[in-house]
Amino acid sequence: MKIKKRYGKHGGYLPHCVDRDITLRIKKEEANNPEYYIRVDDQFFILNEALGSDTNKYFGFLLYGLLLFITILRLAAGKEINFFISFIFFLIGSLSILYYYKHPKKELILDRMNGMITFPNYFYFKPFTMPFEDCLVAWSVKNSGVSPTAPRLSLLHPNGFTSTDVMGADILEDWCFMNWYMDKNRPLPPGTAFDEYRLQDFERRKAEGFPKPLFPGTFHTPERTPAQHRQRKEIGGW
Repeated sequence: MKIKKRYGKHGGYLPHCVDRDITLRIKKEEANNPEYYIRVDDQFFILNEALGSDTNKYFGFLLYGLLLFITILRLAAGKEINFFISFIFFLIGSLSILYYYKHPKKELILDRMNGMITFPNYFYFKPFTMPFEDCLVAWSVKNSGVSPTAPRLSLLHPNGFTSTDVMGADILEDWCFMNWYMDKNRPLPPGTAFDEYRLQDFERRKAEGFPKPLFPGTFHTPERTPAQHRQRKEIGGW
């Protein structure tokens, strides 16, 4: 799946690299909360990106309430009701509520072993799945003016024009975490959520001869213990 590049001289993409120690340290108890994390282990990192869907439900009920309020006011004043406008309000409110209950899964899926990423599309459209190394990422601010939203990671769609925002508001932190996790030749990122998988991940990489990292980086990702680190250096040479 090829992506048409759009930023050109007006911007750029974040490079695939591990250039810092990350403070995003997912705790084991957090990883068990399906409201945020669907799966966190040595093979998959699946993040729930549908948290904003609650807004659709509240917006729908707000339109219902506004429609009822306006109808009561017009009836009390002896004025006619504009059924076309009322229908539009009702339709938009109904679709917003329906979307909340029926929307497809909105998940960011990092498939570490196969090097694939899946991220949501708009509304009911199918999500995108592509090699992680081919994913183009920049930063995005959806609103401007008096109260802009915080910038977020923006994953470009294959059309080269639209994009999906993922994770939190610390762009470089989140992107570094994604690269660290998706580099299966490096040890797992810090955080107690990964602790129970570190030994089996180490043994897998050891059996493969500790191949060098897939993505470059200036931050030296350490093994869990000095003894493991020595083994990696002796066998893999890095």
